[in-house]
Amino acid sequence: MHRATLRTSAYPLFVFLLTLLSVAGGQTPASAHAVLLSTAPANRQVLDGTPHEVSLTFSETVDLGLAGFRLLGPDGDTIRTGRPAHPHGNPDAVTLPIPDVLSDGTYTLGWHVVSADTHPVQGAFTFSIGEPTQGGGPASAASTPRSSSWVVVLYDAVRWLSFAGIALLVGTAFFTAVCWPGAVRRRGARRLLWSGWYAVLATTGLTFLLYEPYAAGTAPARALEPSLITATLGTRMGLVLAARTALLVATGVGLVLLLRRHRADSEPNRGVLAWRAAIVLAAGCALAVTWSLATHSAAGSLVAVALVSDVVHLTAMGVWIGGLVVLGAVLLRSGDLPAMESAIPRFSRTALVCVLLLAVTGVFQAWREVGTPPALYGTVYGRILIGKLCLAAVLIALGAGARRWVQHHCTALPTAVSTRRRAQRWPGEEQVRRFGRLIAVEAGIAAVLLGLTAFLVNSEPARAEQAAARTAAAGASPPQPFGQVVQFDTGGADGRGLLAVEIGPAAVGTNELHLSVLDTRGLPRSVAELHARFSLPERSLGPITADLQDGGTGHYLSTASLPFPGHWQLSLTVRTSELDETVVRIPVDVR
Repeated sequence: MHRATLRTSAYPLFVFLLTLLSVAGGQTPASAHAVLLSTAPANRQVLDGTPHEVSLTFSETVDLGLAGFRLLGPDGDTIRTGRPAHPHGNPDAVTLPIPDVLSDGTYTLGWHVVSADTHPVQGAFTFSIGEPTQGGGPASAASTPRSSSWVVVLYDAVRWLSFAGIALLVGTAFFTAVCWPGAVRRRGARRLLWSGWYAVLATTGLTFLLYEPYAAGTAPARALEPSLITATLGTRMGLVLAARTALLVATGVGLVLLLRRHRADSEPNRGVLAWRAAIVLAAGCALAVTWSLATHSAAGSLVAVALVSDVVHLTAMGVWIGGLVVLGAVLLRSGDLPAMESAIPRFSRTALVCVLLLAVTGVFQAWREVGTPPALYGTVYGRILIGKLCLAAVLIALGAGARRWVQHHCTALPTAVSTRRRAQRWPGEEQVRRFGRLIAVEAGIAAVLLGLTAFLVNSEPARAEQAAARTAAAGASPPQPFGQVVQFDTGGADGRGLLAVEIGPAAVGTNELHLSVLDTRGLPRSVAELHARFSLPERSLGPITADLQDGGTGHYLSTASLPFPGHWQLSLTVRTSELDETVVRIPVDVR
């Protein structure tokens, strides 16, 4: 029996760690989460004189601790500016004073700030004074420094590993304090507990060192410079990480004292277990706050409710997933049948409560970050969330199977029953092996869910993605329908006339084509044949034939799908007799 549990229950920890490594290797760079709503001067605006300041308004609070602004003149030289500030205490806006008089030409402002959820936001826009500079100004040169790709990947991986650490710490602490008090005497349980603690401490330090290169694009080698450390401490992320470190130190001292004084010779009563649960959950929630303050929950609407929801979500996740690891890696290996009969049902009930809390808080967070069904399947964030929900459904189904196994095999016997009778009643090796495999699969899927959670934390929320698209659409001038009248001459008798062309909206996608054939007096006329073809020479694309439908004397209708923007060419072949034919080529700009 013991050998079977030893072999089987080694799987959960192995699968959990293996999945951690595989998901950590698949992290991708994070997207910006605050959206630039407007600027003054507006993008591409032409002014009569020098503005006394430039202002930017964002969709949420932005942090200026690691912000950077660079104003370039018409010749690419850097223009002196004042210190950026929040006007009138408005954290959603930034003003940048311009103390000097600017000459005529186009100016480009490159900027980067940190959004309320601690992710960097950057961009550039132009404005002109007097006559715009030919070519529009050096927009690319104004771009602020970007963090290198390997820094982004490393930062995201460290952030994700911190989720794994908090899950292991909180889950092991709860399982040891409430579900299986005797675990304090087990070296494996102590190792898991301290592994979680050290993992959180290490990732906290690494996050602090990587945050400046990640958010401001500075060289990683400068991370230990005193000035940059001071700058990082002045940001929201720096303060959160400092608070987390302090909580970890207090938690570590408390763990040392409790483990030294704890005696597990007797089973504690329900009152003691309730106090232990309250203490562990309070400590777990306090630590979880330091994650929630650096995620999407800290920005947007209903911030107070979102923070509470996120803290509950993260704590319940830790209790459940961390508990799975202790169950599979320590308890099933112990061969302690009385402990299994008491601890497994307790954890089963606890896991059920955690699943319910995760479901409620997860639905709220999804509604807050996504908002509408089209955003769920029409954005990157929404599609990742769908994947997470599918995995969560599989995990819940596996949990339900484990719960049925527990209800069938782990009905507690009176304490007076001998160990031999308990062993006879305990399921056989094959049953235990199946249960261990089930726990291993749960642990593996849970690790993938942790990875998706970290990915969502570092991804642009669906609401922000749609807001950015709306802002971009509002900032760009809408495509204008194309219209032109040209002459044609096929060379024969009655071979002259006019072609009136209308194309709408003259944009990428489906366009309507209206053609009218007119005589030299401007009256509708018929021709023997008329063909229309589109081509895009700069991409060597085409010709794309537009099938013309007769709409009456001299009037033709068609639709054409133009897949790319650019300088298209519309070729109209006009034949007025069997021998008389010409081709008229019309340039069409498609946006």
